[in-house]
Amino acid sequence: MQTEECININVNNFCNDLVARLNELKNRYVIVIAGNMSIEYVGRASSYAPDGLRILIAKPDGSLLIHEAQKVEPLNWQPPKSVTRYECKNGNLSIISRRLQPPEELLVEFSKLYFIWVCRLTATRLVVVGREADIVKVITMNADVIEKGAKIIGTDISTPYGKVDVLLKKDDGTLIVVEVKNEKAGVAAVLQLKRYVEFYHEKGFKAVGVLVAPSITEEALAHILKENMRFVELKKVFSGASSRQVHTLNKYIY
Repeated sequence: MQTEECININVNNFCNDLVARLNELKNRYVIVIAGNMSIEYVGRASSYAPDGLRILIAKPDGSLLIHEAQKVEPLNWQPPKSVTRYECKNGNLSIISRRLQPPEELLVEFSKLYFIWVCRLTATRLVVVGREADIVKVITMNADVIEKGAKIIGTDISTPYGKVDVLLKKDDGTLIVVEVKNEKAGVAAVLQLKRYVEFYHEKGFKAVGVLVAPSITEEALAHILKENMRFVELKKVFSGASSRQVHTLNKYIY
């Protein structure tokens, strides 16, 4: 039986009918909802956004993003492997997205719906020139590009929050947690780095964070400075390494 690639769902349907349909489709379709919504987040911190017209995007991998009229980064988001559930609350559609580790919950309540569109979008794996693994290799071959005199502790180190790309150690014992991106870094990258640094703090280590990327958004830069972490432009990393190390990588940044 052939299934439709895209479906428009009637927002005038009874709430219980909407919920049943969305819960049926959520694991196979990308769901896009435009409507007036309020947003409450509870996790390592908490936040609240009052009722306003926004667009919500929920993906089959569990990721969820809420966008407003400005900025590339979403106002709120949940990463892949989060669990999304559609419910009715006081006769209106509501969405609960839960992340298990670390525990985080995003609650979205709609006061008005304008459209619901679901589509079976393509999942494409891009062939990226200049992989993050290549950048990590350059850093490990010359840690001085991050911190003079720093020593390599390891790469791809597992934590409850993901894998640390590079872990260095200064002469005074301070750990340097390095997060590498091969594209423009946003707030999500800063928050990920912050989680890693806090993980080592909780383990009793003195640790600082360094984000390496070709460029960074203004909002992410302001956030990283607020958290007393550093941003290092990718060009600086390559220019600080030996010509032998970066010979095959020059085309990735120029």
